[in-house]
Amino acid sequence: MATFLIADDSREKILFLRHMLKSAKWNGDILIAETTEQAKELIDAHPEISCAFIDYYIPSENGPAVIAYLREKCPQSRIALVSSADHAENTARAKKAGAEAAMCTTHQSNFVERELLSLLEAWMGS
Repeated sequence: MATFLIADDSREKILFLRHMLKSAKWNGDILIAETTEQAKELIDAHPEISCAFIDYYIPSENGPAVIAYLREKCPQSRIALVSSADHAENTARAKKAGAEAAMCTTHQSNFVERELLSLLEAWMGS
């Protein structure tokens, strides 16, 4: 069974991302972390994590720290930075850490939903 990690400190965004996973018919466990410490503990406890949405501004380190840790522990995982911070520098740091995609959630909601569903379909199809 596939395991998905959402690492984000925003309750609203966590609910939105869970909704996106259900819309994409994700058939697996969904783990939630609200800090980098929680994310790293979940990564250590679940080496089967296959996909993840990571926020850039997650306490106490940052998204790229979680991305790099996940990439090290679960090299096969699919990782996307999903953040309200739409800065090229943040995207570059996340990709350098091991994210394969980056999405900004402050764009128009229909656009964000389409992009996330498209990404999830690609991940689930591979």
